[in-house]
Amino acid sequence: MARLVIEVVDAGLSAWQDGELLAGPSPGVALLDPAGLVLGSEAVAQQRLRPVQAFDRFWSELDADTLPRPVAGAQTRADLAFLHLQRFLQALPSSEGRETVLAVPGSLRPRQLGLLAGVAAAAGLQTVGFIDLAVAAAATVPAHPRVLHLDLHLHQAVLTELGGRQSLRRGRVELAPRVGLRSLHESWARWIAGSMVGRTRFDPLHHAASEQSLMDRLPEWLELLEQCEEVEAAIDSPHGSIAAPFTREDALLAAEAFYAQLVELVRSQLRGEPVTLLLEHRTRSLPGLAERLASLPGVEARRLEPGAVARGAAQCPGMGEGSLQIALPRSLPVTPELVSAAVPASAPTHLLHAGQAYRLQEGELCVGLDPAGDRQLRLGGRPAGVSRQHCRLVASAGRVELLDDSRYGTWVNGRRVQGSVLLAPGDKLRVGTPGLILDLIEVE
Repeated sequence: MARLVIEVVDAGLSAWQDGELLAGPSPGVALLDPAGLVLGSEAVAQQRLRPVQAFDRFWSELDADTLPRPVAGAQTRADLAFLHLQRFLQALPSSEGRETVLAVPGSLRPRQLGLLAGVAAAAGLQTVGFIDLAVAAAATVPAHPRVLHLDLHLHQAVLTELGGRQSLRRGRVELAPRVGLRSLHESWARWIAGSMVGRTRFDPLHHAASEQSLMDRLPEWLELLEQCEEVEAAIDSPHGSIAAPFTREDALLAAEAFYAQLVELVRSQLRGEPVTLLLEHRTRSLPGLAERLASLPGVEARRLEPGAVARGAAQCPGMGEGSLQIALPRSLPVTPELVSAAVPASAPTHLLHAGQAYRLQEGELCVGLDPAGDRQLRLGGRPAGVSRQHCRLVASAGRVELLDDSRYGTWVNGRRVQGSVLLAPGDKLRVGTPGLILDLIEVE
C-alpha cells in the first residue's frame, strides 16, 4: 500500500509520496473574513492588506478554545486546522487506499496530538500514526551518534536532541518561543523599509499594498543573498517603483538578536563531544545562519533537503493506529571518522574577565579565589561556589585544555566539566554557582 507522508508544520503543510512532492507548502495562515474564509498561500498574499483579519497561530497553538474573531464554520483553532487540512487535501490525488503518516514537530503536546488525530480523521485521512519530524529527517543522513535537529516555524524555533548508533531516538526538545520565521522576516522588512525611507522618504510599511509587495518579494531577496553579497530590493508603491540596496551584512545585522538566541540554544545542548547539527530546509532562507552555527566547537552542520522528512517516514516500520514514533533505525551506519574525539578547529588566545584580557600562552593560567602557580587570575568579591584553586587553563601545542580542580564545579557552555575539556574560541566558562562567566576569545 502506498504511504502518504504529510509534514504538519505551521510554516507550511506539505505532502509527499515515493519521494515526490504532491502538494505544498501551504502556510498555516487564515483570513477570518465573515464573507468567506481564506487559507494558505492565498491568505499570505493578502495578510498585509487585511491584517485585522489575519490569524496564523492555529497550528502552533492547536486547541479547542474560541478564536479571537470567530467566523461561520470556524469557531476554534481546531476548526481552522481542520479547514486548512481539508482544503490542502483537495489538491492531492484521491487518498483512497493510501495509509497516511503525519510528521509532527516535538513541540506538540499529547493533548494537541489527540486533537490532530481527530482533525485528520474528520478531513478524511486514513491515518496510520504520527512520526516525530526530527527523527524522520535524521534517519537517512550520515551523522555522529549524537544529533541535533533545528527547525524554524512561524513563531518559534524547535531544537530536538537525537541519539543512538543503530537507531535514532528522540531526547530533549528545546524551544526558542520568540525566534520564528515571522519575527525574522519582519526584522528584515523593517531594515529594508528604513533604507527606502532614507532614499525616498517613502515608508513602505505605512502603506498596505507596498508592505505586501515587500513581504512577497523578501524570500527571493534572501535566497539571492545565499549566492551574492548584495541585491536590489525593489517594490511597487503609489509613487512607482522604489528600491534600496540590501546586503548580506545588512541581513546579518538585522537578524543578530535572533541569531544570537539560536546560537545559544544550540550551544546549551553541546556536551563536549562531536555532534551533527541538522538544519531543516526552512533555514535556507536565513543568510549566514548555517555558517554561524557551524563555527561552534565540535559541531558539524548539515542542511537538509526538503524531502528528508518524507524519506525517513516512508521507511518507518509498521505503526499502530494513532501511535507516535520517536525512534527509527539508521539507514546509514555511523562512520568511524565521525565518532572520533572532538578537537576544536582553533584554540582561544585570551580569557576575558571584568573587561581585562588574560593571554593564554604556553603553560598554565590558574583561576580561583587564591590560586597557586606563576600565572594567576584572582577572582575578587568571594563569589559563591568558587574554590581557592578552582581550575587551570593549560595552553600547549596549539590547544587549550581546562582542568577542573574545584569542589562545586566548572561549566563550559552550560555543561559541567568532568575532569578536563578542550576549549575553543567563543566558549563561555562558568565558575561557581551561580558563579561568574568568563569568555574565551581568539585574537589574531
